[in-house]
Amino acid sequence: MEEKSKLDKPLPIWFILLIPFYIAAIFSLLLFPLANDWRWLEGWVFVITFSINMGISYYFINRANPRVLRNRMKLKKKGLTRETKKAARSDWFIFPLLSIGFYGAFLVSSLNHQKGWSTVPSWLTVIGLIGTNLGVVILNLAIYQNAFASKILDINEDQKLIDTGLYAHVRHPLYAGGVLMALFIPLALGSWWAFLPAIIAAATMTVRIKFEEEMLVKGMAGYSDYQQRVPYKLIPGIY
Repeated sequence: MEEKSKLDKPLPIWFILLIPFYIAAIFSLLLFPLANDWRWLEGWVFVITFSINMGISYYFINRANPRVLRNRMKLKKKGLTRETKKAARSDWFIFPLLSIGFYGAFLVSSLNHQKGWSTVPSWLTVIGLIGTNLGVVILNLAIYQNAFASKILDINEDQKLIDTGLYAHVRHPLYAGGVLMALFIPLALGSWWAFLPAIIAAATMTVRIKFEEEMLVKGMAGYSDYQQRVPYKLIPGIY
């Protein structure tokens, strides 16, 4: 009971307030030195809107569901069995592919800005910013609604099936938000070439669903029934 109460205790407010500054610093180092332009307007608008979006989202997640933030910080897998370990091992190649996809989209966009390989109309850049931040909102709303939304493939000892909120419409709303975010980043940063790594990130998240569902079917009671009740993985009525 004491361990449970610790998990549900909100993280310090100073930690939450640091998150947007941390994100802004990381993205700035990814984008501007390689672009060789610290006055890159699209880059700054992207960094500022994304960081504020994440900061606000994590503030509300921390107030309502701090357990999920702790679950997403853990790196050690504790709840796997012989039946679920095989699927969970996919993290060994999923995480590198996701890194290539997401970091590649940022780095290619930076090089694109420096070299002038391609240009995106301003109105598409605005759509890209909206789409990226909408993806972030969907992703974080899924986290808000699911205390067990871990970054790694694992099953917690007290994990329960979540089938309300976004999870009543698609089985993987977190990945739906992530895919949307990945595919709109190139437009937001003004690079057609950045779609190449962005598609890798989106495809990797889609492939990960197969391994995650294999683990959940074998390790979580009721998940097979949930698949029947909610037939769509990412897009209601489509997929």
